[in-house]
Amino acid sequence: MGTRFFRYVRDPRVPMWRRLAGLFAVIYFVMPVDALPDFLPILGWLDDIGVLSAAAFFVVREVQRYQPESAWPKTLDSAEEARTGTPPLRDR
Repeated sequence: MGTRFFRYVRDPRVPMWRRLAGLFAVIYFVMPVDALPDFLPILGWLDDIGVLSAAAFFVVREVQRYQPESAWPKTLDSAEEARTGTPPLRDR
């Protein structure tokens, strides 16, 4: 999972906002300006925890669904071979 995460973050095919979702959540947690101020004893902390957990679930789901380019077939022939297990027939 760790290696896949670093590939996900460095892949230019992944939109920038998806790569930075976790960072945005941490910034929201650290910022003194929140939707619910932190000086409210429980409610102020619950919104921070909610944002962090939602971002964590999002990032984990995204990284699990991510398929590095090396796992994608390069040509149609290799895609056919991967699907059937045998190389395609060629007319010569």
